Amino acid sequence: MHISQINAFIPEKKLDNQILAKKFNVSEDWIYKRTGIKNRYISEIDVFQMGIKAAEVLDIDGVDTVLFVSSVGAHYVPFYVRIFEKLKIKNSRYGIDVSNGFVGFVTSLHIADVMFRENIANKILLIVSEKLSDLVEENDINTAILFSDAAVAMILENHDKCICDHRVMYDSEYLDALNINENKKIIMDGKRVYKFAVNNMKKMLSQYINDYGKKIIVPHQANKRILESVKKNFNDFEFLDIIEKYGNTGAASIPLTLFKTYGNTKISLKDHLLISVGGGMTTSAITWRCNNE
Repeated sequence: MHISQINAFIPEKKLDNQILAKKFNVSEDWIYKRTGIKNRYISEIDVFQMGIKAAEVLDIDGVDTVLFVSSVGAHYVPFYVRIFEKLKIKNSRYGIDVSNGFVGFVTSLHIADVMFRENIANKILLIVSEKLSDLVEENDINTAILFSDAAVAMILENHDKCICDHRVMYDSEYLDALNINENKKIIMDGKRVYKFAVNNMKKMLSQYINDYGKKIIVPHQANKRILESVKKNFNDFEFLDIIEKYGNTGAASIPLTLFKTYGNTKISLKDHLLISVGGGMTTSAITWRCNNE
């Protein structure tokens, strides 16, 4: 499977450490040491409109399937149906909204793989749109310094006959470490999230590397301290990392990292190992095995 086109929508409104430091009466250095983040972006339009902004410049000729990924699901009318209409996709064949928290993008790639292998889809438009600023309590410094908004759209094609190896681990002991409260806002125990993310990402990466050897690792951009702690165990591997400039964009963070690293060009996913962690707590990763491997 490969990405033949990719584009991102980054909101214009920037939330930097200077603004947050003043609001919470802390230093910019205090924020940076805890997150490794300098900038976040806040969208003034909703997740559907963000997704349209990311997708509207792509050449959708031949697209017959739409996957719309967001931590916040659609109401009543699925997002993918509205995409068919808004982008005037003529040969609409199938679609799914994927709402699976921060691991939603990894999940959607497995769904795409099944669709290709079962001849359900020929060409897939995959949109990941996250407006995490809507899920942040205004006066919660723990989440305000982390989360950011972004949308990424891509065209997926499958001409290399590779199949995915998608693995998931759950740990219910950490269920309350990252969750949603009665106001539908994110609540987080930072120390426990750190422990869960580092331990489980290391464990899962070791399993994949044992089976596949060297791949380019694209982790969920959760927190710089988490990424650096994981990297220490895999010094010979390339890790893609953009968190300092864009913050934690949830399910959009891995595709945004791909776009910011490679630009709008063909990206061979078989060369990469994608890994994400999310509320629940869930660890989810995916790579591809090809006939010549």
